[in-house]
Amino acid sequence: MLTTLKRLLGSERRARPMPQASQALPGGGLAAAQADDIQRFIDAARRADEHHQAPWVLRDEARVETLRRALEFTLHRGLWLQREAQGVGHWQGRLLSLRHADGPPLGMLLACRPDDEAAWQLRFFYIEPEWQGSGHGARLLMAARRSLSGSPLQARLPVSCKAAIHSLEAAGFQRMHTDATQVASFEAPAEWH
Repeated sequence: MLTTLKRLLGSERRARPMPQASQALPGGGLAAAQADDIQRFIDAARRADEHHQAPWVLRDEARVETLRRALEFTLHRGLWLQREAQGVGHWQGRLLSLRHADGPPLGMLLACRPDDEAAWQLRFFYIEPEWQGSGHGARLLMAARRSLSGSPLQARLPVSCKAAIHSLEAAGFQRMHTDATQVASFEAPAEWH
């Protein structure tokens, strides 16, 4: 029990402090999400799930609430709760939003990784419907590459997500392979600034 507690506390100490919502970039840009943004993220994930394009199945309220709690934990602690073979791992997590000044988010992304040495995994990203088709997807992903500099970024998504794939490629991600279930893997090399 003591070993488990030390391991959990140790993983929390390794997590980097999250920028506060008040540290949003002047004039807008990519910044830590705000608590009010979580519902927008969940709504986008539900829209994606309706088309079988989300990394989560969100067809019942219990699963939605589990995702909400995990996102809140990520927002406040900088940790993403990741299911692992022996239970739940505490990965580094970032919930980021792209916005103009103080307005609502144009889009958001969730990135996580098991430790400082690993690549960031983009679990889910989206652009609000009214801003789609304006290049904001590529802008969100390029900003994420700058924000998460020093580490490669990886993404996996169904090949049916044509707009998301176009945004990834425009932001410098390369398609690595497509598996038998028609899920494509992408990677962007580490970017230093």
